[in-house]
Amino acid sequence: MHSRLREFLLFAFAGTIGFAVDAGTVTALRHWAGADLVSAKAAGFSLAVTVTWGLNRQWAFAGGASTTRRLREWGRYVWTNGVGGLVNNGTYLVAVFSSDALAQQPALAVALGSLAGMVFNYLAARRWVFRADSR
Repeated sequence: MHSRLREFLLFAFAGTIGFAVDAGTVTALRHWAGADLVSAKAAGFSLAVTVTWGLNRQWAFAGGASTTRRLREWGRYVWTNGVGGLVNNGTYLVAVFSSDALAQQPALAVALGSLAGMVFNYLAARRWVFRADSR
């Protein structure tokens, strides 16, 4: 398998695990700890982004992961994932407000947003977070 495809698939797999961590954390904090929705989501995102950073530095981007500046690398990863969230939600909003068909089928707009966010996050991780010369 081509190394870039393998890298992208590993990145997507880590993202799937991150989704499960995020959703599970939100659910657990909301239902079992009585946390409000915003606090539960902030905790879920924080945990999920940290888990996916760790997985991606071990799996998808092991060759570019920093050995000495992990906190800086993690900060870049958190920042790019935050921007990726804006790309995701912005794509969704543009889709539902510019297309009657997508407004009637918003799950398709969610999928477009998720895809746009994932591609942005992958490219940012590959080019900025896990570059061997960004240490």
